[in-house]
Amino acid sequence: MELIEIGPREGLQYHPRYIPAAQKIALVNMLFESGFRTVEVASFVHPKVAPQMKDAVEVLAGIERAKSGGGQERIKQVLVPNEMGCRSAIACKSDELSVWVFLADRLSYSTLNRGIAETLKRISTICEIAGANAVKTSAYVGAAFGYPGEDAGHYENLSAMVAKLVQLGCSEVCLNDELAMANPVTVREHLRVCLSEVEASKLAVHFYDNRGMGLANVFTAYESGVRVFRSSLGGAGVHSYFGSLISDKSPPKSDPHGLATEDIVYGFEEMGIATGIDIDRLIECGRFLEKLVGTELHSRVRSSGLSGETLKRAITGLCGLPGPGVDAAQRADRNANH
Repeated sequence: MELIEIGPREGLQYHPRYIPAAQKIALVNMLFESGFRTVEVASFVHPKVAPQMKDAVEVLAGIERAKSGGGQERIKQVLVPNEMGCRSAIACKSDELSVWVFLADRLSYSTLNRGIAETLKRISTICEIAGANAVKTSAYVGAAFGYPGEDAGHYENLSAMVAKLVQLGCSEVCLNDELAMANPVTVREHLRVCLSEVEASKLAVHFYDNRGMGLANVFTAYESGVRVFRSSLGGAGVHSYFGSLISDKSPPKSDPHGLATEDIVYGFEEMGIATGIDIDRLIECGRFLEKLVGTELHSRVRSSGLSGETLKRAITGLCGLPGPGVDAAQRADRNANH
């Protein structure tokens, strides 16, 4: 399986206070050091739309390449909205590109300022240019698991879109749930429909957690055959259009947030499914990101402090067993005195 960290892009893209490129570079390098093979590091959207991403060229240039001596390849991925962004990203030595599309025109216009048909034309052009330069392109399908007032035929629209994106040249299609509509039953059904059109190796998922279903959805997707998961450190990142999409409802009482990468790693590792990520280093990455954004993020693992090692120490203490760094004879003497 593979985890793709998108926090440096999604977690920072709409943050109101500018974060210097040097700190973004430091975060990305820390993430690679913790074991990620692919990190989505920036976006080539127009600076007027996302001023935080105005330093994408500098960030890409400053990220360390894999160290010699058998070090894991490091893949720098960037989000591109159009041909200009695509060519700029390739010129900056981006390893992979990602693009975005929706299933409904009203969502597409509210976010991308263009309809689905035009978006697909742009994606086709991006895939063609990227392919000519031996650069892979992946795609996000926004609100893939539904949205308030969704159109009839959602399942058919989703499976057709996934097949279309693969046909255009996307090596991977990520089903995004930024509105947190998914639950294990709908995840299983959406994936069943999509897997009738494309191989499981072509699919990824990205879940949000502001309704508390994120981790359950991840494990359901894994059981359904998905092996690529996108997530954001600490669940950081709020889509700017979130509130505007639900015009007939009250704004959310709390910020929507993604499912924290730390929680996904901890969950898989506890189940005996290797992620290749060093959880201790990942937790340090989360603490560093919190300092950058100036607020506490949403990782349950990090906020509770109940890591596997912490629990091991607590249990050995409660049971009177020798714990890490404790002499067995000393523990026996202590117990005899109680």
